[in-house]
Amino acid sequence: MMGIASLRDSRWNPRMKVAIVHYHLGHGGVSKVIAAHSRLMGGHGIPHVILAGPSQEDPPAGLPVRIVGGLAYSSTVGDPTVLLNELRAAACEALGQAPDIWHFHNHSLGKNPQVPEVVALLAAENERLLLQIHDLAEDGRPENYRMIAECRKLYPISPRVRYAFMNLRDMGIFTGAGLPVEHADVLVNPIPLVAGNQPVDSRDPIIFAPVRGIRRKNLGELVFLAALAPEGARFAVSRAPSNPAALPVHDAWRRFAKQHRLPIGFDVVDRFSPDCGASADFESWVAHSTHLVTTSVAEGFGLPFLEAIALGKPLIGRNLPHIAAEHARHGIRPGNLYYRILIPAEWVDLVILREHLTTTLERDFRIYRRPLTREIITATFEALMHDGWLDFGNLSEPLQQGVIERLADPASRTVPLVKTGGLAEPAEAWLAVAISNRTPTATPAQLAPYAPAEYAKTITAAYSHLAGRPSAPVRFLPASEILTSFLAPRSFHFLLSALKPDDIPLSPYRAVVFDIYGTLLLAAPGGVKPDPAADPVLREILVRHGHPAPESPSTALHAAVIRHHAAAATAFPEIDLRVLWRELLSLDPGADLGSLVEELESAWHPAQPMPGAQNFIRHLARSGVSLGLLSNAQFNTLRSLGSIADLFPPELTILSYQHGIAKPSPALFEMLADRLAGRGISPAETLFIGNDPLQDIVPAAALGFKTALFAGHPDSFRPGECVPDFVIRNWVLAGSSKMHGE
Repeated sequence: MMGIASLRDSRWNPRMKVAIVHYHLGHGGVSKVIAAHSRLMGGHGIPHVILAGPSQEDPPAGLPVRIVGGLAYSSTVGDPTVLLNELRAAACEALGQAPDIWHFHNHSLGKNPQVPEVVALLAAENERLLLQIHDLAEDGRPENYRMIAECRKLYPISPRVRYAFMNLRDMGIFTGAGLPVEHADVLVNPIPLVAGNQPVDSRDPIIFAPVRGIRRKNLGELVFLAALAPEGARFAVSRAPSNPAALPVHDAWRRFAKQHRLPIGFDVVDRFSPDCGASADFESWVAHSTHLVTTSVAEGFGLPFLEAIALGKPLIGRNLPHIAAEHARHGIRPGNLYYRILIPAEWVDLVILREHLTTTLERDFRIYRRPLTREIITATFEALMHDGWLDFGNLSEPLQQGVIERLADPASRTVPLVKTGGLAEPAEAWLAVAISNRTPTATPAQLAPYAPAEYAKTITAAYSHLAGRPSAPVRFLPASEILTSFLAPRSFHFLLSALKPDDIPLSPYRAVVFDIYGTLLLAAPGGVKPDPAADPVLREILVRHGHPAPESPSTALHAAVIRHHAAAATAFPEIDLRVLWRELLSLDPGADLGSLVEELESAWHPAQPMPGAQNFIRHLARSGVSLGLLSNAQFNTLRSLGSIADLFPPELTILSYQHGIAKPSPALFEMLADRLAGRGISPAETLFIGNDPLQDIVPAAALGFKTALFAGHPDSFRPGECVPDFVIRNWVLAGSSKMHGE
């Protein structure tokens, strides 16, 4: 946290005015922080206005709010200058002048793609900006991220731009990406104490989750705890999501709990009473609860942890390492918390788990526009395992439901463990003790570092710092580095992933598979055949490598190919060139001829990239589409592709020499379909691109693949009749059209 001057000693000029900007001012953590912030500023005589988008909920009374329609949640990319003009007009109307400081909350969250563009415009004009980061689209919000993926000016850097983070983890990620540390603060949210709050005596425990039931709140774990809780305990979730897109997950858990008669209610506030004769409002539920509970898998600040202390309620549930570190700095133990709920790995079909993981990663990486490799999938799968156990909280919802159903068996109830620090103990026994304990683990007096007065000092010092900064050129953080920090395999979480790939505005295909020669590589046609013109060069290479050279190496190799093909049991045989040369040179089967054959092929059949192909492949890789190769090729072919070869995962790379079968054999295309199925991708979701009508298009279409005939170079033309879905005549144009055809 930055050094804090008192309000009296700060350099704040009381004539300076502030515009606070957010998407809405309804219920929710950020809105509560803004409301508290506004009241503090009003109490200290700081002129300000809150510019917010429209909301279904009325803003808190007594706040200087102006509604700006263009701030509402939106996926529309419009002209940011229009929104900027609306903001300036509203601010001037409220303040009597343009604001001296613009204070944006969550400008980069992806709730409205025009907001970060407005911030970039203001930064370029050397306006003073405080950018308060509560949550990040890069941190497990793929649907949000696609709204800002094209924004190259997401995080401006200038002496007149200051960042306020909720925790040291996020600040460290930004400073590690190049944000000067002197431009950053950790700004903790204010936690007002509730005077005279006394819990209502309840005979039976009521464990209340004061949250909207969105996916990242880990509703399945609340249901798990309810299923494992002692007799008489009741769980309740405050409200349903306000976003209609989040309702299906919430409602699915509500139906599941009702079907299995589990003691948990959903969307209880203003609908059900916590006790006979009690009102159904939020305050009544808080008063009647014996415990608060949190199972969230991601928090920026962790407001529920500290609000429980302020309310004098014992807290149970899931801890988060980066939040726990913040609390530990102030000596606070916010509740009886665990880091994981461990269930035996054999309780889950690991094949199905890997399929769920692969499909989920494919969706996420497609949205994040990052290539997905087998190594990433394997590393992520291994990160899910904990010495033969799995964390219940990091399972997909269908797998969570299967685990909960096991708890109906009394013998199974004693098996799950909770990991609390370095200890693991039976979850059922731990939960019974936690619920029986009605004494909070921390007192309101320990919340002094989070007191509103401390927040006021910090925010005013930040404003004062900005007020004294001179104008300077603006640069921008590499936003991709922020995303990379959150995409490590150990950071993966099912509940922070995209649910389905619907309406993703990228390629319409989930996978694109390529032929190589004549499609990605230019090479002279003909293959292995007698070639007197090449023989002197081939002989020289063989001698230089210490081997006796046939009079006509090309003729000898051609004859060997004919012999092998004649002896083959398949209609479309292929042979590894290294095998043929070992035979011709009378070498042992294990002799390493890699470098020799590469040099022979480079001299005899040189290949070069098809113009535009490499950039097109990189474009697809950034979009997250799964890439594959299926080609008549040899072991040296991938090296000819250069750096883009690494973008093709081995399991989706099918080369004829590896299998002794050549195109147009249906077996190769069947193999491709099987391997794509491992990623949950069907042939109908896959585009196969090749330059040969008979060897590429016809067999691919026969198995249900979508097809594109590449005809973008005179040397790529091959004879034959086919009916591709479309024709590609230029890789550059294909890239700009995002695979939507000719």
